[in-house]
Amino acid sequence: MHTTSLERWRGTLLLRGWPADLLPLPGTTTTAADGGIATLQAPLGHRARLRQQLLAAGRPFVDLLAAPPLADHELPPCPQPPPSALRPWLQHGGRGIVAGLSDPQRVDLLLAAAHHTRARARVLVRDSGAAALLSALLRERGAADCFDITTIAAAAGAPPDRPLPELLVVAQPELLPAPALAAVLANAACAHTLALPDDAAHPELLTWTTSCGPVVQLTQRAATGPTVELHLPLTATERAEHDAAWHTFLCGYDAFTALRPNAGFGTFVQEARRDPAFRPSLLAWHQALRIASWNEAKVAACAELLARHRGEPTLVFTPDRGSAYRLARQHLIAPITAELPRREREQLLADFRRGALRCLCGPRLLDLGVPEATAAVGIVVGGGFGPHQRLARQRRVRHGGLVYELIAAETAEVGRAKRFADRSATTIGT
Repeated sequence: MHTTSLERWRGTLLLRGWPADLLPLPGTTTTAADGGIATLQAPLGHRARLRQQLLAAGRPFVDLLAAPPLADHELPPCPQPPPSALRPWLQHGGRGIVAGLSDPQRVDLLLAAAHHTRARARVLVRDSGAAALLSALLRERGAADCFDITTIAAAAGAPPDRPLPELLVVAQPELLPAPALAAVLANAACAHTLALPDDAAHPELLTWTTSCGPVVQLTQRAATGPTVELHLPLTATERAEHDAAWHTFLCGYDAFTALRPNAGFGTFVQEARRDPAFRPSLLAWHQALRIASWNEAKVAACAELLARHRGEPTLVFTPDRGSAYRLARQHLIAPITAELPRREREQLLADFRRGALRCLCGPRLLDLGVPEATAAVGIVVGGGFGPHQRLARQRRVRHGGLVYELIAAETAEVGRAKRFADRSATTIGT
């Protein structure tokens, strides 16, 4: 097996020995090929994504652009417990967008990201005022030496061959001039990127994913308290199974809409249950949703959040009974499902209301079985069945509490969560 090398060449990225069976990313060009061994040329900003592609494929490579890691005595302190966005950001290869954080939360994530990647960081800010504030906040935490706070104007005017640290952070990208930001990101040969917009609903959010990585966490601030979306990746096996099932569903659904162009999805579900020709695609749809709603990343996220909020009144809204029982076994919390005798369910709910139990988990019965504003923390594991259920679950959490929504990245859960959030906001507004 050949080893790929990454190096800088005339302001571009050169990849010698690119594996012939790996499809390179758009924007790369093949400059030479000898015996099936290709040499690729790409913009410097592609370095992080190409590294991720090689890592995911298990291919060896030597990165000649890599900077030396921070020594132990140089590492900034990592907040304890770490920010909730840290784990999914690392799972996405140390690339991604975390939106809606307050200033203290932003500093916590900067410290944790630099600590766990052992990378020096450059933070792009709008102007000198923003640079002064962030520098002061980092000095208060004893970590100013690990971060280079740079205005977007200074970064855009720097020589193109100026080396960048391994971690590039873009603070409040919605406030930065779009052409200057695009030029800096195109030439940023960084292994890790982190964008920190203030607005979790900004229309350019998905545009930034091309250069900064996927959306990792969204925090939507409301009168009742913030809702934090954690976008979690599937494992390679889960991704393959999900995408195969989704492909089967789309093939059947496309065929159905070609025959019945005016029929909606509900009609497809009703008819596919009776029609053997379309039943496999309906079953595949259910399979894809099952994988998205309960997977290893959500298991780990639940464990981390339960540990973070241990002792606080917490409700975990699971996608099904099986996931509720698994959480109950692993974390010794009480499950609420329809299988339990009615008297036992009522006793558990009463114990939670009076504080004798600090945590309950279950798929549906918690939505209305717990009085509004009872819990301090809500963890929504699955996407739910609609905006009204989403709103009902949020209302179980008291004013000033915190709701986490665990969303499988690059699945139907992403769009569904966005639609539910928009419709819930409309419902609240009326």
